[in-house]
Amino acid sequence: MNLDNYTFDELIELKNEVNFRINSFEDGYFYICDVRSYGRNWKENHINPHTVQELCYQYFGDEGIVDVYTNNPDLNIENYGDVKFVPTKEDLEKWKNYRFIETHIPGWEKELVDWENRDNVPFSHRPLFAPIYSTEMIEQFKEEMSELKGTFVEPVTIERHFEEE
Repeated sequence: MNLDNYTFDELIELKNEVNFRINSFEDGYFYICDVRSYGRNWKENHINPHTVQELCYQYFGDEGIVDVYTNNPDLNIENYGDVKFVPTKEDLEKWKNYRFIETHIPGWEKELVDWENRDNVPFSHRPLFAPIYSTEMIEQFKEEMSELKGTFVEPVTIERHFEEE
């Protein structure tokens, strides 16, 4: 393709049209990207692997980390973070909810024990504020966790293969 006969404005218009087509191309899979950068966390939804790869290059460890969850079993991208296969968005949401509860319950229980034992420790070691979760709430979380268990497919890491330079 010879671009010599285009004006500068025509080249910019062509570039914008090409970028629009690339960014709006849908390959039929979902790509959910969890981005962590400088203490901020957000989620981005993508519709093709090219835009996911661009995001992963942007946050390749120095500026942040991207974890990619997809139902594309053949996704092969370069990424500093995780690349995981999950069959459905519902499985991903249930798994994330389950993992959140599972990892936080021990801390919540310790806060309750420390609060209930606050009169038996020196003043400088006492917790200043009451825990935000009660024993009943923690039991509800445990019940929710047991109801979730077995209702989702846990994401699995996609093996990635890169060409040697």
